[in-house]
Amino acid sequence: MTPEGAASWGTAITRRLRPPALTSSAALEEWRTTANRRLTGLLALATDRTDGQLMINEEPVSPGDPQLVTLTTDDGDVPCWLLDPPTDRRLDAAVVAVAGHGPRGIDALVEPNPGADDFHGGLARKLALAGFTVLCPEMISFGRRRTTKPDTQNSCQVDAMRGLLTGRPVLGRRIADTLAAVRAIRSLDGVDSTRIAVVGGSGGGAIALLAGAVDDQLPAVVVGTFLSSFAASLEAVPHCICNAVPDLLTWFEMADIAAMIAPRRLIIEAGRLDPIFPVTATESAYAELVEVWNRVGAPPPDLVITDAGHQFLADDAISLLRTHVQQ
Repeated sequence: MTPEGAASWGTAITRRLRPPALTSSAALEEWRTTANRRLTGLLALATDRTDGQLMINEEPVSPGDPQLVTLTTDDGDVPCWLLDPPTDRRLDAAVVAVAGHGPRGIDALVEPNPGADDFHGGLARKLALAGFTVLCPEMISFGRRRTTKPDTQNSCQVDAMRGLLTGRPVLGRRIADTLAAVRAIRSLDGVDSTRIAVVGGSGGGAIALLAGAVDDQLPAVVVGTFLSSFAASLEAVPHCICNAVPDLLTWFEMADIAAMIAPRRLIIEAGRLDPIFPVTATESAYAELVEVWNRVGAPPPDLVITDAGHQFLADDAISLLRTHVQQ
């Protein structure tokens, strides 16, 4: 199915909450309030949650090693890796890093997997070496949170079906856990609560994008190898059902969700050869976003296009994030 064919499927009206021709920060905020309410409802997110505390499970074997911790939430415990930066590079900033779709979950963020399809390339360690305190919460269906046999790739089909049947999309649950992780990391010693970012690629990029849209207190968001368009990606190329949020495209395209982050910092990475999130759609979305940020007099989002396929290299994105949090 082509993106054009996907866009013409059925007769549904899409993008009902596309940003209007905004002329001021006040106009942007009025639209964002309405859009936030709708998006929060579609994701079935509670608006009054204050959960998110960390419990130490084990001490690191040596300084700088990842530390296994537990994030306590209203929905249950979430295993996480916590990484401290080298003392001589430490910033007072922190990152919640979200793994993409895959069986290894958060382990893929801390340990590269040479010889295999290594999407992340040790993303969490790269962030820590850049000076960030890094918390990696395990998303439902992956790694330690697979709800079927341990040897299965993931439990997305089971979890997504449960979510659709009960009116709580699994993607919404992942957003809720990520925001609980943000609240937890804000309370750590040596972390400035105004210098927090969510970083993710692919499925983790979807979570970073949506988290930044619904939480207006997040100063910065890094979305790797995801931000393109629903029409050119999820509707046109086979993807896991865990990406589905009923009625989402009726109200928003990806660019509309990203516009809710304005005027805060947004860094986008795309692979020129990415077969499932086409770079042409990324460039079109980016052009829309530049207009939104320009209308309110804010620096536009950053766009990094690599020569990779579907892989989150992150080096330039991390460098940009480090610069932004120090301004």
